Amino acid sequence: MFLYILRRLGEGLVTLIALSFVVFGSIHLTGDPARFLIPVTEAHDEEVYLAQVKAMGLDRPFIIQYLDFLQGALRAEFGKSFIYSVPVKDLILDRLPATVHLALTGMIMAFSLGIPLGILAAVKRDSIFDKIGQAFAVFGLAAPQFWVAIMLIMITGAQMGWLPTHGRGDIEGWWPEWHQVPDMIHHLLLPAFVLAITVIAAVMRLTRSAMLEILDSDFVKFAQVKGISHRAVIWKHAARNALIPVLTFGGITLAGLLNGSVVVEVVFAWPGVGLLLLEGVRNRDFPMTEGAILLSGFFYIITSVIIDILYGYVDPRVRIR
Repeated sequence: MFLYILRRLGEGLVTLIALSFVVFGSIHLTGDPARFLIPVTEAHDEEVYLAQVKAMGLDRPFIIQYLDFLQGALRAEFGKSFIYSVPVKDLILDRLPATVHLALTGMIMAFSLGIPLGILAAVKRDSIFDKIGQAFAVFGLAAPQFWVAIMLIMITGAQMGWLPTHGRGDIEGWWPEWHQVPDMIHHLLLPAFVLAITVIAAVMRLTRSAMLEILDSDFVKFAQVKGISHRAVIWKHAARNALIPVLTFGGITLAGLLNGSVVVEVVFAWPGVGLLLLEGVRNRDFPMTEGAILLSGFFYIITSVIIDILYGYVDPRVRIR
């Protein structure tokens, strides 16, 4: 197992290096940030432009710029932001807690709702509950996030006044004070649900399909013949085996929630990494954009390794050699 984990980490490192080259090259094709950042009054002054290019390190050959970037990225150093003139690592670390809190809350919502609903829909197959669940799953997968967010903001925020519709309150950093926890949860509920609604629908459908297959298997029928209670057969035997595909989907989904919350963060003015990435793209801030994208790749690779390890613990039949 140790050698397998080591090999997977090595493969992940190679993937990150390849990703860094693609990201670095593609971003440099989007335009000239030196020209973009020159004040309007000095836009036609060539000396000012050349000085700006040199100050940003863009006067060197492309491969030299990339190697410097790669060397720094391996140490989690992505250079200084063109816009804020501070290290990109500090900007990401400052915004990361907000994104992680949002993604984890959405993940908890998705699995605490999606798995039980999927199991119940499978147990009560073709009932009215099953049909309502399938209709919700279709809606959750089809409805655009930004539309769901706007509708919920209008209903629960503007009209009812139940939940705040922007920001994360006075919370800063990873660990809020005890008296700030209710306010933190209050601000998290709406954006986290919008972020999770697609995952709830997908987890529900996936769990239902897996449960239907498991319930028709021989070992479940044998457990029923032995006289084991219906509740124990469903929750102890069938549900545990049905969670294997859900676990795979869940790990990749967590990485996706960490990386794909740009729409939700923009709509709810949530100060996370997604909003930071959008700022970098808009302002052609190469270091900020590169750092945010590589962080996304890192999340996906680490999540993949963790899923492979958990496989062996959830299902004894799975053995990683």
